[in-house]
Amino acid sequence: MSPQAAIQTFSPASADAAARTTFALLIRHATARPDAVAAIDGERRLTYRDLQARVDAVAAALVARGVRRGDRVASLTPPCVEFWVLFLAVSSIGATWIGINPVYQRTEFSHVLDNAGPKLVFTVEGEDGRDYPGELRSVGLDPAKIILIRTDAEGPVLGAFTAASERASKAALDAARAAVDPEDAAVIVYTSGTTGRPKGAMLSHRAVIATAAVNAAWMGAGLEASICAAPVNHVGALNNICMSVFAYGGRIIFFPRVDIEALGALSHRENPTYLVSSPTGFMMMFAAENGAAARLNSTRLIVFGGATTPKAMLERVSGYGAAMSSVYGQTETCGIVTFTEIGASLDVMAETIGRPLPGAMVRIADADGLERPIGETGEIQVKGPYVMNGYFNMPEATAEAFTADGYLRTGDLGYQRADGNLVFVGRLKEMFKSGGYNVYPLEVETAICDHPAVEMAIVAPRPHDRFQEVGHAFIKLRAGATLDDETLREFLKRRIANYKVPKSFAFEETLPLLANGKIDRATLKRRAAALTA
Repeated sequence: MSPQAAIQTFSPASADAAARTTFALLIRHATARPDAVAAIDGERRLTYRDLQARVDAVAAALVARGVRRGDRVASLTPPCVEFWVLFLAVSSIGATWIGINPVYQRTEFSHVLDNAGPKLVFTVEGEDGRDYPGELRSVGLDPAKIILIRTDAEGPVLGAFTAASERASKAALDAARAAVDPEDAAVIVYTSGTTGRPKGAMLSHRAVIATAAVNAAWMGAGLEASICAAPVNHVGALNNICMSVFAYGGRIIFFPRVDIEALGALSHRENPTYLVSSPTGFMMMFAAENGAAARLNSTRLIVFGGATTPKAMLERVSGYGAAMSSVYGQTETCGIVTFTEIGASLDVMAETIGRPLPGAMVRIADADGLERPIGETGEIQVKGPYVMNGYFNMPEATAEAFTADGYLRTGDLGYQRADGNLVFVGRLKEMFKSGGYNVYPLEVETAICDHPAVEMAIVAPRPHDRFQEVGHAFIKLRAGATLDDETLREFLKRRIANYKVPKSFAFEETLPLLANGKIDRATLKRRAAALTA
């Protein structure tokens, strides 16, 4: 069946009936194709039978440690088999898995841990020179909650923790799994909001499974294998890559970091067929010697998003012969929610984000929720089975995220063309994307203002050759204070993730004001946009 035929016959209801939870999907594959490879991590190769056995052992150990339905269990790890086993095990017993961004710093760890209140946190030590157990203890996490994933010659292992599985009866494990409801939150994905503080989007089994199933329907055999080197706390890694390949029954190839040369060698060895990328990702591949050839020679399907991709770049990518699709989505929609059809022209892929997935209702609305006519810009709003339940422990933010008739306010602007394809215009508020990552100016401004020399800061995006946009900070110092770029940059690196740190700074005597006394952000944004890349 062609991708177009598969997508036309797909319905979220039929997918839900086939596998209502992440564990049900694992059982289906382990039963139907037990000897097929499910995961690869270095020299380790797990079949679906192996994967189920490891998930069962970890799930039993979690039950033995007192983890119950609704509890949160967090992972602070690079992409690896242990992350995948933990996610499937935690969600299988009705608890909620949380990924913590490895590049977070102290204040970010503190906020996520305070908000989520995890029962256990699994982590590694020595990754990229970071002492994660020590950092977690430094922000007040009870050491008894920290589970260290040991590392041997073949990579991280959960052997010590799973020894506790013998203390949990099979009846207790079966009862925990039987109690899982498809509306339970399988995962909480933290994404920053306009308040500048990360918000935890609760993604239900229903939403995660429906999204994965619809992706498997239209992506088809392209999902046979994919490399996951993206941060596992990100919806792109969890849903767009891992869950989509998992729903198809393919193999996930884990690699701990984005290293174009190493990923090229890995691609040559493992022949991945599916790639999730962005304009930044494409540029990095083409900038590296033989990088594009190594990553794309075996690829059969490429989906890309995160920013508008120029047609000239798509022409270079299309020369490798893979099917391609421009996609759009966000954390709150479980990732992909619109796509351009396989076989669409390069013009359509460069100019649009395609059409909604089956079952998704997408409208372009004005401030009052009224649908805008074709060709007129408004907010992109989404409703349907792929949308989050809400933000964890943030009822006010949840209420603000939805319209009165149940549509998710994405905060993004777009319009619909006469041919039915949607066009992404920009962000409704001040957020910008840097290398595919969302950057929220207020969060960065707050971190800058933590420096004792700073009185006020405004951050706006400026052009960048590789990352499309990066932050530029306009700073007013306190009277008599002095500060230079490098000192401030080092100060920020200890407080926020590296991609959030502005790439340039301007120290201003005064900042422009509006008549109401507020900072004139529009003027500063224009000044930043006029800076050369």
